[in-house]
Amino acid sequence: METGSTSQRPRLALLAVMVTAVALLFTLVTAVPASAAEPVRDPANIKVLVNKAHPLSPLNYTPKLARWKSTGYRMRPDVSTKLSSLFAGADSAGHAIAVVSAYRSYAEQRDLYNYYVRIYGKTYADRISARPGYSEHQTGLAVDIGLASGSCGLEACFGDTAAGKWVAANAYKYGFIIRYPRGHEATTGYTYEPWHLRYVGVALATDMRTKKIPTMEHYYVLGKPSIRSYSDVMAADSAGDLWRYPGSGGRMHPRVKIDYAYGGVKTGTSVDWNQDGTIDLLLQMKDGRLLVNFGRPGGGFQAPREVGRGFARYDLTVGRWAAADTYPGIVAKRWSDGALLYYRNGSAAYLSAGRTISSGWGRYRPTMLDWNQDGKQDLIAIRNTGELYFYPGNGSGGVSTSKRQLIGKSGWHKVSTVTPLYGYTVSGSAGFIGKFTDGTLKYYPYSRGRFGARTQEGTGFTSYNVFR
Repeated sequence: METGSTSQRPRLALLAVMVTAVALLFTLVTAVPASAAEPVRDPANIKVLVNKAHPLSPLNYTPKLARWKSTGYRMRPDVSTKLSSLFAGADSAGHAIAVVSAYRSYAEQRDLYNYYVRIYGKTYADRISARPGYSEHQTGLAVDIGLASGSCGLEACFGDTAAGKWVAANAYKYGFIIRYPRGHEATTGYTYEPWHLRYVGVALATDMRTKKIPTMEHYYVLGKPSIRSYSDVMAADSAGDLWRYPGSGGRMHPRVKIDYAYGGVKTGTSVDWNQDGTIDLLLQMKDGRLLVNFGRPGGGFQAPREVGRGFARYDLTVGRWAAADTYPGIVAKRWSDGALLYYRNGSAAYLSAGRTISSGWGRYRPTMLDWNQDGKQDLIAIRNTGELYFYPGNGSGGVSTSKRQLIGKSGWHKVSTVTPLYGYTVSGSAGFIGKFTDGTLKYYPYSRGRFGARTQEGTGFTSYNVFR
């Protein structure tokens, strides 16, 4: 992307202002997407996705680096080898090109980004430069090139030169793609940069060219949100990184890191809080605040928004408790007296005051789901002595304690969290994942008030915060 040199930016700025609204009409539907690609978040992987919504993890990641020939530029050793081959190919075709920029550390990117903000303002700086921790240059996989003569350096005109056209037509043979192609600014978030090469490996570069996939965003189908289904299991590790385990066909598929900085979260729930069709995250923080990370339709999350506070000593379960409500709400057990309260979400923003709906829940941990599948949300609750009970809901915000049923005789006190899942085995199926104190995950399917066969889905989750 952008180089450490600032002398070229005034010319680039003039070019960028000429970008018309037509470019913004190009969206993810303009190319054939990969059908099942999941974003790679490992910064050491050549397929890693880094953009405005998907930062590096850790933010200060540093790769193994090699110096480019006799210059001061650095890049990953595998990138250096492939770039040498690309330069040799260009030379054989009669084109002289040179490296203009390569690896930049977190600190270097921070200084460069801040410089552009001072010179151009934040709005324009965000179109030509990445924030620190969000730059491909920090991976060692990105290289900016230009004409050896120095003309058309870091300008769109490089793409119209004979050398630029040769690079665009042949880069894939060496494992490179033009990361920010013309006409896809609305997708990548950056202006057209024919000089910015990103190494992804020959196999992926060839696949993208063959299928006419123009950007990494298209390849990873980022027209889809980070949480794609209520069959997915969400879990934060001890470092605070948030992982999505796609669920389908009755099993958890390889995990994908989708966010970071969840170390302060006590519990989390996947829920469409504002009913816009994109799954969000409701977070109960350890300090008692309730935050919502609203999901973006194209992937990633908006900045957390506070919707409540004072919930440090409550057990929460989330869903459409009252059928007439527009938005999902919260049923909360208060630790101090065992009262069960309902907090209505009336505007997809701050919660209403809690309304007591039951009492005597001090020894129980409730979870909201439709156990008998009558279209009304119910509660299942684990008693601290190990039994599991079902409490039918009436669909209008009430729960019956007199009609409770024992559905699990013993051993349930070993289950620390219960995560309702929908569509985990087949479309329309219902069940829940139980995380046991020994770190195992077990799936319990149910239908019309009866359990199916339990299956073990994972181990080693002792230190993970499995969301509910």
